[in-house]
Amino acid sequence: MENNSMLMRILMVIGFLFVAGIVLNIVLGIAGSLLALAFRFGIPLLIAIALVRWLTGASAKHNQRRYY
Repeated sequence: MENNSMLMRILMVIGFLFVAGIVLNIVLGIAGSLLALAFRFGIPLLIAIALVRWLTGASAKHNQRRYY
């Protein structure tokens, strides 16, 4: 590293930043896709579960059998 000129050091830093930008773009793209997938399917699923529990909750409490 001691023999590198100033121009070479600048080009190395620019190359490192370029590669780091590509890696971040890929990683954040995958993370964003997974987050969007979780919201696209997770929220309707939670709403459906909540509706089913709400609709069946009143009668399910009276019909529960407990074996002591």
